[in-house]
Amino acid sequence: MFFYTCTFFAVVSFVTQIIFHTLINLKLAKTQTKSNESANSETPFVSVVIAAKNEAKNLNNFLPKVLEQNYPAFEVILVNDGSSDNTAEICVKLSKQFNNLRIIHLKKSDGKKNALTKGILASKGEYLLFTDADCFPVSPNWINGMINQFSEKKSIVLGYGAYNNKKDFLSNFIKYDSFLIAIQYFYAAKIGKAYMGVGRNMAYKKSVWESVNGFQEHIKIASGDDDLFVGSVANKNNVAISVNKDAFTYSIPSNTLKDFIHQKTRHISTSIKYSSFAKVFSSIEIISRSLFYISILCLLFSKLALLALILASLRLIIMYFVGKKTRKIFNIHISFYYFVLFDTFAPIFYLVIFLSNKLRFNNKKW
Repeated sequence: MFFYTCTFFAVVSFVTQIIFHTLINLKLAKTQTKSNESANSETPFVSVVIAAKNEAKNLNNFLPKVLEQNYPAFEVILVNDGSSDNTAEICVKLSKQFNNLRIIHLKKSDGKKNALTKGILASKGEYLLFTDADCFPVSPNWINGMINQFSEKKSIVLGYGAYNNKKDFLSNFIKYDSFLIAIQYFYAAKIGKAYMGVGRNMAYKKSVWESVNGFQEHIKIASGDDDLFVGSVANKNNVAISVNKDAFTYSIPSNTLKDFIHQKTRHISTSIKYSSFAKVFSSIEIISRSLFYISILCLLFSKLALLALILASLRLIIMYFVGKKTRKIFNIHISFYYFVLFDTFAPIFYLVIFLSNKLRFNNKKW
C-alpha cells in the first residue's frame, strides 16, 4: 500500500510540475516581442537610487556603468549607509568625474530601507529606478529599457537581475535559482497577481511609494524593500515586466555556499508577510519537486523501481525542453548535465534554507 501511495504522489507531482512550468514558459515566451516595444513614448527624468554599505570595490568597478547610461535625463543618487571602508573616498572621486552623481552620506547605518528612503526623498524625478551597489547594467540602454515599460496604467516595472557567468557549480546554481524565481514572479505579474520583484532591478513612480507611506508597513523587517513593497502596492493592472536583454542587470554571485545560504535565508524570511496567493504560488514549484523526488526515492526500493526511473527521466527531459525558449530569452545557458544536478540539488538546498531560517537567522542585518 505504501509504494502505491508513493506512485500516486509521484504521478500527481509530476503532472503538477509539467503543467506549472508549461504555463509559465508559454506565457513568458509570448511576451518577448512585446517587451521590446516602447510602451512609453516620453523620456521622463529618472532618479536611479542605490544604497551602499562597505561596497567600495564594487562601486569603483560598477557605478560608472550606471552613470554612463545612454539616456538624456537622469541622476544617480548614491546613499553611503555608514560605510567603514573607503566608500566615501570612491564617491568623492566619482562625483568629480560625473556631474549627474549625487551622494548622501549617513554617519550611522539604520538599515537598507532607511538608506533608500533618504535617497527617494532627495530624488528629483517621479520615475525611480533601483539597483544594488554590487550590480551593473548589461548595456548602456538599461534605463531606457526599463522606463519604456511605464505607461498610463503601468506604474511599477519589474526587471531581471541576473548573475555573472562563472564556471563553478555554485555560481551556476545561483544563476539557475534566480532564473526560476524570476520566471515565477514575472508570470504572476503577467496574470495580474504580482507579489515581488528584486531590488537589483526594478522601477516605480515616486507617487506609488508615497501612496503607502514608503516602507512603513514592513519597516521592522530588514529585507523586503523589493518583494514586500511590490506586494503592498501591486494590483492587477499597474505592474509591467521587462525581459529586454538590454535592461538586465548582472551581479557577482556569492563566493561560498555559506554566504549564499545567508543571503537566501534573509530573503526567504520576508515570505511570512506574503499574501495567501503569493505563499501558495511561490511554494508550488519546490514543494511539488521535493514531493516528486521523495516519492521516486521510495519507489526505487520497490518492485516499481523501473517505473520510478522512467518517470524521473521523462520529467527531466520534458522540463529541460519546456524551458528552453525562456532560458534563451533570459540568456541562461545550462547544459542538460547541469540541469539534472541543479534540479535534484535544489530540494536539499531549500531544506537547509528552511532549517537555517528557523534556527539561526538574525533579521537585524541588511
